[in-house]
Amino acid sequence: MHSVLLILLAISLGAWSATVQPPPVIQTLSTAGSNGIGPEFQVTEKQDPASEDAQFWRQVGLKQLSKTIEKAKRAKDSSYQHKAKNIIIFIGDGMGLSTISAGRIYKGQYLKHGHGEEEMLSFDEFPFTGLAKTYNVDKQVPDSAGTATAIFTGVKTDYGAIGMDSTRSTTNASQGRLDSIMDWAQREGKRTGVVTTTRITHATPAATYARIYHRDWECDTEVPQESVGIHADIARQLVENAPGNKLNVVLGGGLSPMGAFNESEVKTVQFEGGTETICKRGDDRNLATEWLQQHANDSKEAKLVYTREQLLQVDVKEVDHLMGLFRNNHITYSIAREEGEPSLQDMTEAAIGVLERGDESKGYVLLVEGGRIDQGHHQNYARAALHEVYELDLAVQAALKMTNSDETLIIVTADHSHAVTFNGYPERGADILGAANLHKPKDPMVYETITYANGPGYFDHLANETKPANSSNVWRPLKMYTKEQMESPTYRHMATLALKDETHGGEDVIVFASGPGSSLVRGVFEQNYLAYVMSYAGCMGPVKSFDESCQRHLSAVGDNKSESSAAALRLTLLPLLAAWLIAQLL
Repeated sequence: MHSVLLILLAISLGAWSATVQPPPVIQTLSTAGSNGIGPEFQVTEKQDPASEDAQFWRQVGLKQLSKTIEKAKRAKDSSYQHKAKNIIIFIGDGMGLSTISAGRIYKGQYLKHGHGEEEMLSFDEFPFTGLAKTYNVDKQVPDSAGTATAIFTGVKTDYGAIGMDSTRSTTNASQGRLDSIMDWAQREGKRTGVVTTTRITHATPAATYARIYHRDWECDTEVPQESVGIHADIARQLVENAPGNKLNVVLGGGLSPMGAFNESEVKTVQFEGGTETICKRGDDRNLATEWLQQHANDSKEAKLVYTREQLLQVDVKEVDHLMGLFRNNHITYSIAREEGEPSLQDMTEAAIGVLERGDESKGYVLLVEGGRIDQGHHQNYARAALHEVYELDLAVQAALKMTNSDETLIIVTADHSHAVTFNGYPERGADILGAANLHKPKDPMVYETITYANGPGYFDHLANETKPANSSNVWRPLKMYTKEQMESPTYRHMATLALKDETHGGEDVIVFASGPGSSLVRGVFEQNYLAYVMSYAGCMGPVKSFDESCQRHLSAVGDNKSESSAAALRLTLLPLLAAWLIAQLL
């Protein structure tokens, strides 16, 4: 009897142990061999990046849309079917969650609204949020070209690629070409626009209109010899090819790539970093004036402006095409704005004014990029970066005031994050850009609340000759910096790894959504899904015919227009009929 029980026990223990053993490719602490190190993930075969082409990512986006809609149906929630006449997507370039949290506090403290922590950004109030996974096809931590292409085309791609999938070629400009939300919108008769604080040819705005192997090919002089005559540079594509040459609004920096370099431009504050250099054209073309002539030939009202004053003087209700180029390179960080430069809010308001035509149009699609958040972080300019978050917030506020929430989908998100931390144990209301532990006088080192994992701030804070004798602290004490130095736009926060340019971060970014179709933004999803949200909500592009909701919407719009026309006719005829009857009675 005992032997039977022992056999049964052994069998049961064997069966139990079999169910809890990890799969062979996952080694845990108990199964990792004699040294007990783990866990370790073993990949037997490397994935071919080219296999994740446009078709692959379109299936991913379609599957996510189907899953989201199915969940809504099960919850008996039909709000996902609401359609957007207009779509505005705000990209805070590099605006990861740490940047949003710190930027919110910065806004409150900058405006002197109490301690700062309780402050709200305008998009904090949006009803729907989700998390987007940002990796590129070939990179765990992405760049703006690949992420912007994912957002605007619905297809993830390689690091550095713009408007092309992972099958792109340096010697074939047709291979891997993708259509963007601007293509989709223009096919439906919608008006389109791009606003940015970077060069208009920079990665994020370029992804709305260009298809090119590499993001750096902004000027003809940057296209490598093997691709000359095959790939037109990004600036040329803006002026020569659709959808770029059909955009109703183009506002940003980038006079130099456009061949309109301003020799008398003033730089009051000298910012550093690779992003402060810019290519010049070698073909002697002025693409800005070519753009103006092109639209003048179309017998449409077009304006080309170079200053804030000129921008504010534009009659936005009469102008059909507006281009504004305000700096040779990027527009200056807003914390050190030069005379004559518009704010992101100025450009956003002008863009909406040009695009909004009420019942006279089928709506519009607009990209607004706060692009210098990213560039501030790259140089560890924390103050400059957080002030750019505030500038983006003002632009979002302006859009909310100028648009009808019942017909405009507004999305606010980032393309990727950064290696910036919001850390330590600072007291409530402490300066977000100040020290984290001043309230602990016995701490051997005073450190900042905002620090970076890497970047040029390392060199600025390394002790060098200031290191005290017999001290293990390699960092220069913060008390050695004056208040004026630390409040300068070019003050760099400390970084723990020495790099000339701080890197991006790889964590998910948050997506905020408001307006028709915003309920499709929920949960965690691949970044390319956002293009399918805009396609479905805006009745344009690849999922316009996903179901019958767009057809019903367009029919309803047609019926409303017919009713409006009939009402207008009645209002016109009734006074005439009344006057005739009175005349007959008299």
